Amino acid sequence: MESFAVRLDTVAANKKSLVCIGLDPDPRRMPVDDVLEFNRRIVDATHTMVAAYKPQMAFYEALGIPGLEALEGTIRHIRDVAPEVMIIGDGKRGDVGSTSTAYASAMFDVWGFDAATVNPYQGSDTVEPFLQHPGRGVFILCRTSNPSSRDFQDLRVEEEERPQLFEKVAEAAERWDVGGNIGLVVGATAPMEMRLLRAEHQSMPFLVPGVGAQGGDVIKAVQAGCDGNGRGILINSSRGIIYASDSPKDYARYARIACNSLQLQINQALETVPSSRL
Repeated sequence: MESFAVRLDTVAANKKSLVCIGLDPDPRRMPVDDVLEFNRRIVDATHTMVAAYKPQMAFYEALGIPGLEALEGTIRHIRDVAPEVMIIGDGKRGDVGSTSTAYASAMFDVWGFDAATVNPYQGSDTVEPFLQHPGRGVFILCRTSNPSSRDFQDLRVEEEERPQLFEKVAEAAERWDVGGNIGLVVGATAPMEMRLLRAEHQSMPFLVPGVGAQGGDVIKAVQAGCDGNGRGILINSSRGIIYASDSPKDYARYARIACNSLQLQINQALETVPSSRL
C-alpha cells in the first residue's frame, strides 16, 4: 500500500490544490440548524477545489449523539462526491498502551479517516499504535498556531541556542516515520520556524492551520513550507471559509468564493518561491 505522504501528494498534484477546509460546525454561527445539511452544502460547493477536509472532533462531540451522527453522514457524503479527497480527523488524540490503540482504531477503523492529528507529549508510545494502520497519516503536533504555544514548544532543551522543543519533536517524528506516514502540524503564525523545519525535514507533509482568523499569512506560510515540488503542505482554513456568509441561502456559494480566493493566494505565493527550492 502507498504511504500516506504519497497518497496526499498525488491528490494535491491531481487536484492542483493545497487547500484543506476545516469543517467546524458551531451552532452559534451556522446559518442553518442542521449540521449535516450545513456540511453537505459546503462540501458540494468546494470539493472540486480542495485536497482535504478536516473535521474537528470537538465540535461534533459537543453536540452529543446527534453531532456524531452528523459527522458520520459528513464523512459518507465526502466519500460519495469526492472519494479522492483526504479526510483528516482532528482530535489531537494521544495516550499510551491500550488507550492509544483504541484511539487509533476509532479514528481509522471506525471513522475511516485518512489521517489523524496526534499529541506526542507522552512519547513514542503515543504515536506507535497509529502507525500500525498502513497508508493512514499521523500529523504530530509540532509548532502550533495558538499564541501560548511558545510556553512549551519554544523552550530550549539544551544549553546552547538550539534546539528548541518543537525541533526535537520534529526530529523524533522523523525517526518514527519508517513508512512515510507521519507529518507535522506547523502553524502559519510561525513562518520562521516553519522554514527551519522544512529545511531539516524536506519530505514530511505539513498541516498548516492558523491562516485567516488566527492571523497567519498565506504567502509567508507557502514560501516557508512548500517542498521541492511546490507541494508538501496543506493550508487549512475553517472559519474564513465555512462562515464567509451568514445567509441561509448563499453561505455555500460564499464558501466557494472564499475557498477559491485561498487557492489563488496559494498559487500566487508558489510563483514567488525561488526555482532553487523547486
